[in-house]
Amino acid sequence: MPLLDESVTLPATTSASVEQLLRQSEAKIQSLEQAHAKEMLRREQVERELNEARQLLQLVMDTLPEAIFWKDRNSVYLGCNRNFAEDAGIGAPEHINGKTDYDLAWKEEESKFFRECDRRVMLADRAELGIVEPQLQSDGKQAWLETNKVPLHDERGKVIGILGTYQDITARKKAEIALHELNQKLERQTIELSAALSGLQQSQLQLVQQEKMSALGNLIAGVAHEMNNPVGFLAGNLGPAQDYVRDLLGLIALYHETFPNPGEAIESEIEEIELDYVREDLPKLLQSMGEGVKRIRNISTSLRTFSRADREHKIPFNLNDGLDSTVLILKHRLKADEHRPAIEVIEQYAKMPPVLCFPGQLNQVFMNLLANAIDALEESSRGKSYAELEAVPNRITISTQVSSCEREAVIRIKDNGIGMTEETQKRVFENLFTTKEVGKGTGLGLAIVRQIIVEKHEGTIAVNSELDQGTEFVIQIPLEAV
Repeated sequence: MPLLDESVTLPATTSASVEQLLRQSEAKIQSLEQAHAKEMLRREQVERELNEARQLLQLVMDTLPEAIFWKDRNSVYLGCNRNFAEDAGIGAPEHINGKTDYDLAWKEEESKFFRECDRRVMLADRAELGIVEPQLQSDGKQAWLETNKVPLHDERGKVIGILGTYQDITARKKAEIALHELNQKLERQTIELSAALSGLQQSQLQLVQQEKMSALGNLIAGVAHEMNNPVGFLAGNLGPAQDYVRDLLGLIALYHETFPNPGEAIESEIEEIELDYVREDLPKLLQSMGEGVKRIRNISTSLRTFSRADREHKIPFNLNDGLDSTVLILKHRLKADEHRPAIEVIEQYAKMPPVLCFPGQLNQVFMNLLANAIDALEESSRGKSYAELEAVPNRITISTQVSSCEREAVIRIKDNGIGMTEETQKRVFENLFTTKEVGKGTGLGLAIVRQIIVEKHEGTIAVNSELDQGTEFVIQIPLEAV
């Protein structure tokens, strides 16, 4: 088939069809170009709007006082606001993308803590709010943060990351720490002041009690001294008086032998004065007076023992003598009266070596404990008849012994009075604690007793008691100075 020459003219109908196709193609291309231009304009508008939205969102986030950040499931940062960027030391928020906590200014242990918290929130799919945590910031400042973290979800509800916000609470934390330190300081000062006040009160009580005991001791010493003179006079003259009486009675006997018939007048006088009875009884009378003088001397000695003043250092002292002298001082309270029989005092003293102590202070202890025992017995006697009290006598038992280790003296003072409750036993040595009526007890006596035994003599004092059975105080003090 012969080739067509290029100059051959096509039929008119074919040429028209081609031109029409070309025009249609050009129209479609132009339409596509217009659609593309519109799409590009729309995309540019959307991008502008998105960019404006991003800028507005960033502006909002940068304006907020909190630091804001968000991460993916691997705790890789996807974004943050300017406050966070400044704390992290990365300059601008856009530089955070792709970084982890280990790439930022935090300490390694802080980064580990942050990531553990992220993992916990995402695994539990539950927000954690108000997390207080430390943070070392880019400027080297150690800050305290209050952080909130919530999980981020995709459209299907799957956790895809985490959103966090925090605010700097360093000032508040410092204030809390300062307040805590101030409270601790105030608490220490309160304890110190309380201790000082307690010490002052104890010193005041001791001074008051010492002054009372000193005044009592001076009075007793004065009485004992005044007793010594007449007692000495009587004791010194009783011997010669007995000799004189013996001589006179001898002379009368000699007269009776020499002049057996003295006369009616003398016989009448002899009968009147009962000379035989006088001759028999007068020596006994003088002997009895001698015993009375000895008793007064013993009382004077006991008074001087009780009233002896303490020195600056401990001295040897016989505890049994101190107890005896104290019982003697309280003798008037032990006697029977119209309401009750006499209070029995049973003394069970062991042979004791001298104890190095302050005798005046120990006598003060014995005085307080024995006086309290008498008070308890008098109270338990109320409402009972004289016969009932005679059947079950009021009794105080005082015993001394050396401890099994032979290093301590043990003194027990026991009564069969009203006893104490457990609560009273716990508080019995407290300062100003008393179970007595107003005006009858100050709450000082046993507090001072404890102070003297524990603080002054490095000993111990304990109380054993049972209601309606009685009370026992047990004192232990070293035999030698500690």
